[in-house]
Amino acid sequence: MTSTPTQAVADRLRANHGTALTLGAGCKLPDDLMIEIDPGAHLTIGDRVSIRRGSTIQVHRGATVAIGNDVAIGEHTFISAMAGIRLGDGCALSNMVDLHDHNHRPRTPANVPTSKLVLWASGFEAAPIIVEPGAILSNKVTVTAGVRIGANTRVGANAVVSHSIAPDTVAAGVPASVRRHFDGVPTTAHEDRRTLTIGFFGTSIMEHLEAFNAQMTTQADLPEVGSKVTVEGWHRRGWVHRLTLSLRAARAHVAFEMRNHGEGGATSRDVAGIVEADRATTGVDYDLVFLGCGINDVWRRFQNRLSEAIDLGEYTRHMNTMLEQLTGYTRQVIVIGETPFGPVEDPETVAAMNTELARYNEAARTAAAAHGALFLDVWAPFTAAARHLPADDATGGVWSDDVHLTELGDTILLQQTEHLLTEHRIIEALLDYPLLERDQALAVYGPLFARHRPAPV
Repeated sequence: MTSTPTQAVADRLRANHGTALTLGAGCKLPDDLMIEIDPGAHLTIGDRVSIRRGSTIQVHRGATVAIGNDVAIGEHTFISAMAGIRLGDGCALSNMVDLHDHNHRPRTPANVPTSKLVLWASGFEAAPIIVEPGAILSNKVTVTAGVRIGANTRVGANAVVSHSIAPDTVAAGVPASVRRHFDGVPTTAHEDRRTLTIGFFGTSIMEHLEAFNAQMTTQADLPEVGSKVTVEGWHRRGWVHRLTLSLRAARAHVAFEMRNHGEGGATSRDVAGIVEADRATTGVDYDLVFLGCGINDVWRRFQNRLSEAIDLGEYTRHMNTMLEQLTGYTRQVIVIGETPFGPVEDPETVAAMNTELARYNEAARTAAAAHGALFLDVWAPFTAAARHLPADDATGGVWSDDVHLTELGDTILLQQTEHLLTEHRIIEALLDYPLLERDQALAVYGPLFARHRPAPV
């Protein structure tokens, strides 16, 4: 039987690369296809893949390139991986598309201790590129390291995609920006969802426990007015719960793992212990952390619980210690200033309490700046709402007991938090995979590509 040109190319590639290459059936491959696979690397090409002339695929040491089924790759396309690149089923790359999942590291003294003027002396940093099923990249699109392009998304010609793009989106420009969204078709092949891990460390303002009974929330089986129900447990509610719902509603294609470590009555000393214990027991790396405490540090002194009160010096030490720890394994930390006290005592005492609490908030702001964290000051919008609401307002005001918050108070915190996230484009930045030193990137991102590599013998 006479071999077709494509079959001859496939036979040659299999002979050249052996087990480093997994090549599916029914592929259309050009004679001049250039494939380079370094030791420890792997290239998987699915079934019915079409690659046009002049294209190159480089898979550097230890990396993975996984091309799904029914993928079309145009002429003179260049794919180069040091961590990993994944093309989902049915996606299309037009002519002269460039995908590089790595960059040269900056030529700093730390990266080039010998000051050698060699192009690669500073080493490389890498992060995955993932193109989900059904996405289309038009002519001359460039995709940079750490980017994820959602299913069905279409990127216009000559665009530079330097940040992740949601599914069912049209994007264009340099850098690529969203032009519109559309109702995309369901994809038959589902990629692993992007997951962001968000932690909350603070007091009852974050914990916000609420008693529940399933009958209380089942609309078809609500208890009679005046009847009794049994408390079955506690839900965490408040502004943290609302933020969770808001993030999931706005970005349904992203998985959010929310870890609320808020604890009622906690001082900065207690929260510092929670942060340390969490790291020691779970070892979780966070994408985003919210940190807030101080109200109980101040309140305990005015309650005459002096053994539990934390003075400003100790509070500052705890904040700096926590921020030093958290910034070591968290991509973005946000310190939230405490909300003021309501009329929990006589007006003169409350004024003194709030004067003191304001000093703690300022210390938190200073500590945040010193550690590269953001500070969210909620004092002014909170007091403005409290000042303008009538005393007999039907909403109950902003405090439920002049310390803890009502739904309205929680909504103010939610709005201020969402504004900060939007202003700094924090979630958008976190959806990109962070660039890591080459060998670290292979270790950290390896699990994303494990199922696309043959099992170890």
